Amino acid sequence: MMPRKFTLSATAALSLALLAGCSDVTLYEPGVYKGSGDETASEEAAERRSGALRDRAQSAHSDR
Repeated sequence: MMPRKFTLSATAALSLALLAGCSDVTLYEPGVYKGSGDETASEEAAERRSGALRDRAQSAHSDR
């Protein structure tokens, strides 16, 4: 059986090593898009999607 002190030290070292991977944290501000340009996030793309969704909804509910 391993000595208790060695086991505790190994567990602490392993925990520290695993938590070191979490150090790259990006803080975001609400409502601010900081990524590269997204073509699907434009107003025109949103209007095209809403038009297509409206047409699909009307065709799905037209039989009722």
